[in-house]
Amino acid sequence: MSAAVSSPLGATLLGQPTNSRSFLVAGLILVFLGLATAAAVVIGMVTRAQTPAEQMQRKLSIYTLAGRPTARRGPTAAPVTPSVLGDTALARSAVELAGRVTRSRGLDTSVDAQLEAAGLPLRTAEWLLIQVGVAVGISVVFLVVSGGSLLATLLGLVLGLTGPWILLTIRRDQRESAFLTQLPDTLQLIAGSLQAGHSLPQSLDTVVREGRPPMSTEFNRALIETRLGRTVEDALDGIAARTASDDFSWVVMAIRVQREVGGNLAELLQTVGDTIRERQRLRRQVKVLSAEGRLSAWILGSMPVVFAIYLVLVKPNYIQPMFREGIGLLMIGLAALLLAVGAFWISRAVKVEV
Repeated sequence: MSAAVSSPLGATLLGQPTNSRSFLVAGLILVFLGLATAAAVVIGMVTRAQTPAEQMQRKLSIYTLAGRPTARRGPTAAPVTPSVLGDTALARSAVELAGRVTRSRGLDTSVDAQLEAAGLPLRTAEWLLIQVGVAVGISVVFLVVSGGSLLATLLGLVLGLTGPWILLTIRRDQRESAFLTQLPDTLQLIAGSLQAGHSLPQSLDTVVREGRPPMSTEFNRALIETRLGRTVEDALDGIAARTASDDFSWVVMAIRVQREVGGNLAELLQTVGDTIRERQRLRRQVKVLSAEGRLSAWILGSMPVVFAIYLVLVKPNYIQPMFREGIGLLMIGLAALLLAVGAFWISRAVKVEV
């Protein structure tokens, strides 16, 4: 009994020392369930498998404006793709090592899809190296600020690993929103070019020359893919897949139907553009009406996390009993589980499909 009392895990809990271990087990189970639920939601948002067609599109991406041209070091040297981390031997070795790891684990396809959707000219190996560097840097900062707290260091490691993915998701959503905003005007530009007597590839080239990113970048990639042997419809389907735009998928479907049965493509694109413009107006109205719910979700979801980070950095002795006592782990696990379920429920409630 004395050994149980002297142990941190066997501390007396409301006069019942024998219940501490059961609270500990229950708390660990709830912590695991909460973290697993949150991880499943995040991984489901930022990863997805690529189809063979999308993998081919990724291989062709080096020839677009977003890609980086290959360079040779000597008249007979093999082509080398420069890295954003630098052109030194150390940087190339690190990227090659990370590339072998990602290919062996099968991470390159899913991560590449997210980098393409966000418009980042990075390879999977480069992204993972940046992520590891950010995680180590934040861990060191938290370690210094907290005065050597192991809990703060682990918290900095978790934030460093998840933070870049969250920023990547935000950038992807912003790029998709910008593409959707430019779509009606782009369709009107293509329709006007077709009415002037230009062909469809020439009309797409007009968008590249007169448009703004991300629209001009995506159409430039589609044009170059057509010059490498893909059909116009398949190249435009790649744009719809990268931007996750159902509206643009309808545009591609309309072009396919017109190619098969004939008709006035310019008038068809004008009609589709007017429909998409009305959908955007309705979507903006729904976004305004649901702004209060979305703001409440952000505040309620981030407040416990931000306050916990503050306590870990400023008052570590105040929060450490939560990780040493069985009742503390039980409370943390229950809070993590309820927070994950509540965030998912609110996100479903304020999301309205238009």
